Amino acid sequence: MYVCICNGYRESEIEQTARASGLNCPVAVYQVLGSGPCCGTCLPMAQDIINNASNVSKTLRDLEPLPLAAE
Repeated sequence: MYVCICNGYRESEIEQTARASGLNCPVAVYQVLGSGPCCGTCLPMAQDIINNASNVSKTLRDLEPLPLAAE
């Protein structure tokens, strides 16, 4: 789904860039993608996507590793 029509950024691009970069600000994520926001209408939705990506990453990092099966 397109989030930023001005720049053509999709939800998946924003999410992947936020996870890979560790950034939590939509403007910074957009700059990594190549261009800052234009009209700004998309920023609240982009922030939600980034927050969700960050929460998922934190949850995955906090999981205890499972013990390996005995060989």
